[in-house]
Amino acid sequence: MLKVGQVGGGIMGQQHMSVYQQYHRSQVIALSTPNPVVGRKISERFSANYYENHQEMLENEDIDVVSVATPDFAHYSIVRDALEAGKHVLVEKPLTMSVEESGEILALANKKNLTVMTLFSNRWISSYAQAKQLLNKKKLSPIMGYARKNDRIFVPTEMIKWANRTTPAYFLSSHDIDLMNWLFESKVVEVYAAGVEKVLKGIGIDTPDAIQIQAKYDNGAIATFESCWSYPNTYPTIVDSFVEVITEEEVIYLDRKIENMEYISPEGFTTPRNQLHFEITGKRRGAFVYAIEHFVDCILDNKPVHITLESSHHVTAILSAAHKSIKSGKPEKVIE
Repeated sequence: MLKVGQVGGGIMGQQHMSVYQQYHRSQVIALSTPNPVVGRKISERFSANYYENHQEMLENEDIDVVSVATPDFAHYSIVRDALEAGKHVLVEKPLTMSVEESGEILALANKKNLTVMTLFSNRWISSYAQAKQLLNKKKLSPIMGYARKNDRIFVPTEMIKWANRTTPAYFLSSHDIDLMNWLFESKVVEVYAAGVEKVLKGIGIDTPDAIQIQAKYDNGAIATFESCWSYPNTYPTIVDSFVEVITEEEVIYLDRKIENMEYISPEGFTTPRNQLHFEITGKRRGAFVYAIEHFVDCILDNKPVHITLESSHHVTAILSAAHKSIKSGKPEKVIE
């Protein structure tokens, strides 16, 4: 039984806890989140001990793993402290918000011989996994890719309260960059990026509305990563997600809207997502669940995780170079 200490009790944190608690090989022992009213209520629901500070949890609880589901900017210090305390780590994407920080995490995890996995759960979505298998089976060589992940404006204005401390590229494109790197089996060597600041800045949220990143891979392939979170709230799903992979001979389209149920009610037309997590017979299922269960199994069975820490460090290096490019207005090398 893997004993888990959860850091972060928001939307994602509670989803983490639900998966651990339903899986027969894991149990949440403690929760750390700064709001004591909310934290104690959640802890009681999951029969876990509550701490306002993650350091106190690390000092007082006998746990094997720290599961991190905090805002993007807060990942680094928590992952570092967990590794210093000798704990394995599962962390929400992105790993960190600077390549220097992710490099420190990589070095520390290797020094301590501990596992860190970033929860890029899209790799467990059935259509994406099928595309990977097809590329491998037919030995297809990608030459170009395009990935779009755009959100309703509800996300940066209502769903999260810290949008001004991240960007749509860190929050959204991190998933797509990991996915494309995995599909291409190659590393990005140079990026050129541009951003637009208008809508959100106009209402007092200091973050770009949209970012596009052009990436060059070391095998000669190219890819575009688009992220935007100012879609109108009338868009039928919270996120618009699309991936295209073009090989020397074939094309793969991965349009997540095709997977959605269409639901029409007096309130409007919606297309609920159903690949990441959903319930069947009272249990959570879907790619998000499978990813966490995979991590638990790997720790208990002493097996390597599907998403290496090196690959997550590379994603952060790409994002760091892209944001540098936005400021400089010119292409930037990806430096790890």
